[in-house]
Amino acid sequence: MKRIILIILAILIIGLGTWFAVYGLSSYRAQSAEREKTEFLNKEIEQFLDSRRDEREKSEPADPFGKDEIARVLVIGLDRRVGQVDGHCDAIQLITIDREKQEVTITAVPRGTYSPLPPGGKYLSSDYYVSKACSIGGLEYGIGQIEKILGAKADYLVVLGFSEALGIFRNLDLPTAETLEWLRQRQGYAIGEPQRAHNHSTFIKQMMIKFIPKKSSVTDVALQYILYKTVKTDLSFTEVQALTDALSAMDFTDHPERIRLVMRPAYTVQDISYAEEYLGEYLDKMINPIKGLLSKDDYSGVTEGAAQEKLLEIIDEKKNDSEFVLWAFENNLWLQIEDDEKRLAVQYEFLTKYLLSLSEKDQRESVIADYILEMEYYGEEEWAGKGKELLAEEVGQ
Repeated sequence: MKRIILIILAILIIGLGTWFAVYGLSSYRAQSAEREKTEFLNKEIEQFLDSRRDEREKSEPADPFGKDEIARVLVIGLDRRVGQVDGHCDAIQLITIDREKQEVTITAVPRGTYSPLPPGGKYLSSDYYVSKACSIGGLEYGIGQIEKILGAKADYLVVLGFSEALGIFRNLDLPTAETLEWLRQRQGYAIGEPQRAHNHSTFIKQMMIKFIPKKSSVTDVALQYILYKTVKTDLSFTEVQALTDALSAMDFTDHPERIRLVMRPAYTVQDISYAEEYLGEYLDKMINPIKGLLSKDDYSGVTEGAAQEKLLEIIDEKKNDSEFVLWAFENNLWLQIEDDEKRLAVQYEFLTKYLLSLSEKDQRESVIADYILEMEYYGEEEWAGKGKELLAEEVGQ
């Protein structure tokens, strides 16, 4: 099975908030004006991605590799909790794929790296770092600062939020909460953030070696498409498939040395392996000695069970709020639910309510068709049947 889309995108969760989205959901009760600004940020991201895509399509074919046979994909974990106006670039990784040399370079940029901010603002001395450049100056400005740090321009951009990445972890059969905590860990390291950023690169490399098949003939187009529709990117689906084929041909299983890890700016860091079987032991070792010193955002002390209970409670409370439903659907909120039956039920309920917000018939049909494809892929025939009933009603109108 081709899981490269899962692998590349999984890393994007790492910088986002607390263990679970309870904080983000609770902050949904923020004032309407703040939510309007958050919605404006969502539109800004979409418009920026559209402009990049449109500009490229004017001059380039579907092959994502240029004349130099290199494709540079900038992946960003954007912290955009509901109720917060800004959006921090909290996880930054540039994946450079060299098709001619048959190698990949993963370059990490620690989120605390110094960055200028737009002129004219009133800033604190502690504000001048690249993560905040995205929130204060906007995504386009932030990417410009990231590219200056990297010394290279990105050909493509992928942006992912909290819910989508938890869904990706689940698809990879990884423990969601523990994996998230491992990727977020920085307080236990003397060097802090740079080590965490390097861990993100190490994690991507390990997943590539483990999951990318040697031959490109085994193609799981349905899964690729499902994940492609989940994220925000200026890549076309055809380009995604071309990148997948190129990576499969590099045979990372037998040639792990073809994946090189770099950091900009450079720091002395360790290669710390992600070992699923020892996650609990490792996390206890890193967190227990310092958990009393951590802020609530870094360590809330909330158990996974309590967080899930709170998540479902808020969903039930807000499910008839059209504004909340719109946000929840666009952010794939159900992916944060661990229980399979509850997750599927909430997804379907959000789907039916979200359709009411779409004025165009072809939009509704497209959303329903994507839902049916997803349910059929995962073997959820009952829910696929419900989707087909919705589509039949739509077509018959």
